[in-house]
Amino acid sequence: MLETLFIGIVAFFGFLECGVGNSMIQRPIVMGPLVGLVLGDLNTGLVVGATLELAFMGNVTIGAALPPEITAGGILGTALAISSGNGTEAALALAIPIATVALLLKNFYYLTARSYFLHKSDEYAREGNANGVDRMHIVSFLSYALVMAATVAICFHLGNGFVEGFLAAIPQFVKDGLTVAAGILPALGFALLGGMLISKKVAPYFLLGFIISAYLNVPVLGVALLGIVIVALMITKDETKIAVVEGGDDDDF
Repeated sequence: MLETLFIGIVAFFGFLECGVGNSMIQRPIVMGPLVGLVLGDLNTGLVVGATLELAFMGNVTIGAALPPEITAGGILGTALAISSGNGTEAALALAIPIATVALLLKNFYYLTARSYFLHKSDEYAREGNANGVDRMHIVSFLSYALVMAATVAICFHLGNGFVEGFLAAIPQFVKDGLTVAAGILPALGFALLGGMLISKKVAPYFLLGFIISAYLNVPVLGVALLGIVIVALMITKDETKIAVVEGGDDDDF
């Protein structure tokens, strides 16, 4: 029971960090060792955390596309792997399905409870009640971390058998759909960002970067450095135009 409490505390701070900013404390590379420390197996926590970090390396929020819930998958996958003694293989087998199911829970909570808190905040704002608005933000923020942490702790307490049985009970077509959706969402996120960023003025530069990377095999770092050079040349060109205009005024004397 004490281990379950500690796992819940670690999960709470991990989910709390998700809403604070981009410090990346909630990533498996950090959460794994913390879970290992709580369960008395720091070495396995380090190994599993590093392995899951590589597995979730590309899972980032892009635009409006949300990746699988990496915090739940990393913490619960590591905890169950350590408690069962099966190590990295068990963590990899459990973490990604857990993260996908946790994303569904996260979206459900966002669309229900947090949506309610948002509307209450709007009501307080119309009334001019700043304290009410602040209170709704805090409650919404903390309640999500508390609910997700409690879910992770309960699943850990129930053990591998319960989690594996729950995942096995999900129909295969649902799992296949979630797998496809998880692959599409990052592309959708890039498309949404592209729709906001790309204009007639900058589109040729995007195309140039794609051609250089795809057909000339220049790495991304090389393309980024080329972009910096182009921006520097454009800034220098603009400064030259300003200098010429100012110099023209002086020539009248």
